[in-house]
Amino acid sequence: MSKSARVLSVESLKDFRLSMVKFVEEARGALSGVDMELRRMRDWLERDQLGYWQAQVKRRSEDVMNARSELAKRKIAAQGSDTISDTEQKEKLREAMRRLRVAEEKVALVKRLIPQLHHTIAEYKSCSSPLSDHLNGGMDKSIHRLGSMIKSLEDYLALSAPSAPRISMPNGGSDGGSTTTGGGGSARTGGVSDATSSESQTAPAAAASAAEPSIARPSPAPSETASNPS
Repeated sequence: MSKSARVLSVESLKDFRLSMVKFVEEARGALSGVDMELRRMRDWLERDQLGYWQAQVKRRSEDVMNARSELAKRKIAAQGSDTISDTEQKEKLREAMRRLRVAEEKVALVKRLIPQLHHTIAEYKSCSSPLSDHLNGGMDKSIHRLGSMIKSLEDYLALSAPSAPRISMPNGGSDGGSTTTGGGGSARTGGVSDATSSESQTAPAAAASAAEPSIARPSPAPSETASNPS
């Protein structure tokens, strides 16, 4: 079974090819942008946030230790004296412990979010990989094949139609003057042939009559009744 296509406009094929090229570029740009955003998010969560809150836990733990040390010193100084109060040191210790708990919660939250982010990225990769592979393989082949088709059509349209061949007659005349087709031409040719044949038939007769000697025909004898009167 032969395969054929009814192409009405080569320009439409060119526009379609340009649209395909534009779509491939935009789709690749979108996929690259998403990949960059995912890497940025992963680096921000694993490096920036986790490292920041781990450092905060360490520093706030030191603040808690310092606050406890100051409270202990204040309690020793307040022994046996009613004028010395350790309320301020106790408040600093409570605030330092609260801030330490916040940092520890942040570290636990970041560590819990990192596996979830990796799982989400893996799901996205499994869905976007076929599209990415098709853009880098199938679409490129389709665009190249469409370009070859357009070039073949343009080369075909650039060809000129061949001219009709001239038919030469045996007597050396051209096709238009000596070829007799139809009723008018046949009658004209037939008339010429009849005249030629009649001329060829009368010519020998004329030649023969010219070659014969002329013989005088005798005059009729007088009637006997006329010479003998009664």
